[in-house]
Amino acid sequence: MNDQDLTAFAPVAPPTPEIRLTLLAAPSSVVLARHLVRYSLTSWGCDRELVQDSMLVMSEIVTNAVAAARGREIRLRCTFQGEAPLLECWDPNPTLPTFTDAPETAETGRGLAIVAAYAKATGTRPSATGQGKVIWALMPT
Repeated sequence: MNDQDLTAFAPVAPPTPEIRLTLLAAPSSVVLARHLVRYSLTSWGCDRELVQDSMLVMSEIVTNAVAAARGREIRLRCTFQGEAPLLECWDPNPTLPTFTDAPETAETGRGLAIVAAYAKATGTRPSATGQGKVIWALMPT
């Protein structure tokens, strides 16, 4: 038996779990986004605290997308990057969200600060198609 014969028995890495969901940019989509994250991360064996924190982060990201793209389509993605959950939301509006220093009593304007407080890393990138943007958050493990 030569080395080439041994590669037939080499273990194959399991695929990275991933769930995608397309929604209408409406306030009710925030609730659905939370359910998506809870279902995904719970079924993938994440601990309760990480699931709860991830639900909060995704709801803040989706709230921004709903405001940016009201009545249009948004797309959510929940997967892993290495061992860490990666949460993403695409919307068709190319305008990037801005970080504001909103007071604690404000009803709006604190979403990005909340995301930054709970995520290990966060950011934005243009869509691969050139239409819109993706807001993402990599959660701590």
